[in-house]
Amino acid sequence: MTAPRSSLCRLAAAAGLGVSLVVLAGCATTQSSPSLFVLDAGASAPDTTPQPGAPTLMIAPVATASYLDQGGIVYQTGPHKVVIANDNRWASSLSGQLTDDLYITLDRRLPGVNVVRTSSNRQGLYQLQTRVDQFLGHYDGKAHIAGHWTLVGPKGETLAGRAFEKTVPLPADGYPALVNSLSSGWQDIARGIGPTLAGAMNSAPKS
Repeated sequence: MTAPRSSLCRLAAAAGLGVSLVVLAGCATTQSSPSLFVLDAGASAPDTTPQPGAPTLMIAPVATASYLDQGGIVYQTGPHKVVIANDNRWASSLSGQLTDDLYITLDRRLPGVNVVRTSSNRQGLYQLQTRVDQFLGHYDGKAHIAGHWTLVGPKGETLAGRAFEKTVPLPADGYPALVNSLSSGWQDIARGIGPTLAGAMNSAPKS
């Protein structure tokens, strides 16, 4: 950081914005080339053979609020202001990464269900529709995630749905720590969805 920027950071910290936010906001434009980040879902889902007679759950692409879909990592600097980083960006579509991680996590958590990403024939399938409205760093020093999901039955009927909201403290300053907390929080949300999905599919009327 230059001396003026360093002074500004100290003033912002004294104003109560928090060290993590200062590092994110104050240093966002000092890099010569963008840093690219990916979410961590752990090991890839194993290749599984379809289980005859088991229900099939299709993970629809996760929808995101438009401000989250600009490529840059988002952080909230005040009650009514969010900033999209130009030099710290998602390596690929955030929607695609969220969808892949959701698929991997649920494939592990639903052993009696055939979990698929997409299907050309949606007849007889259950479908998980998910929307993420918050996926960002926050001036309180935490990662914030919020949205909702809906389970749609084979006949297009809504079987279950629930809003989700989670905050995860940042273990350190900077974007790597923010991405780590966002990854951890998203996996926790996906793991929490699993039992409700299984219960709703098991109790749904069989055609």
